[in-house]
Amino acid sequence: MLTLPVFLVLMGSTKTDHSENRSNNQNKGWEVLFDGHDLNKWQNSTSDSTPYKGWKIENGTLAVTSGRIGGDIITRESFRNFELELDFKLTESANSGIKYLVNRIKNAKTNTTSLMGIEYQIIDDFNYPEVKPEPNSTISTGAVYLLYPPKNKKLLPSGQWNKVRIVVNGKHIEHWLNGKLLASYERMSPDFQEKVAQSKFKDYPDYAKADSGRILLQDHGNHVYFRNIRIKRLD
Repeated sequence: MLTLPVFLVLMGSTKTDHSENRSNNQNKGWEVLFDGHDLNKWQNSTSDSTPYKGWKIENGTLAVTSGRIGGDIITRESFRNFELELDFKLTESANSGIKYLVNRIKNAKTNTTSLMGIEYQIIDDFNYPEVKPEPNSTISTGAVYLLYPPKNKKLLPSGQWNKVRIVVNGKHIEHWLNGKLLASYERMSPDFQEKVAQSKFKDYPDYAKADSGRILLQDHGNHVYFRNIRIKRLD
């Protein structure tokens, strides 16, 4: 028979083991894109160099500073089917975005190329002048930028952390915010293509056509924080 102290120790050990197993299962399959220490998995959008200007690591968070000093940053690797999770915190009236399936494509009118992808909009709905009157428009937080507005949104104000989840599985895509599904659509469906044709993306014939691409964090000239950036491949 176990004496009481030994029994309690073993019980505590079992609980710890169960907690560790649960934590391991929750993290299984996830790849950390930003670990709070370096940007080795990212590069400048205009070169192969690791971002060092305009993007700062502060207390384990990634911050893009004001003034458009650093420009956008992109992952070094491309992703096809995935779940992307991250937290963001806005400063007052800040604007940014997360783009996915990012590739360099050509503008049919100008014959120039740009890095383009579908955007999960991030913006201060409560204070940004163009968004404040319509906080659930196609330019508000969580929107498929210029294409689909968010629904059932519960955005926390500037200074507080919000949690993003983006699911890309074949042509099916979902935008989530703080545990709520905001938008669900089929890429390249007739409805999607019609919305693209009515937007500023109409001059890019290959917009959103690629099945894989990079992840981009946008420098829109405002101070914004990111943390806990991770991705799970669904291939």
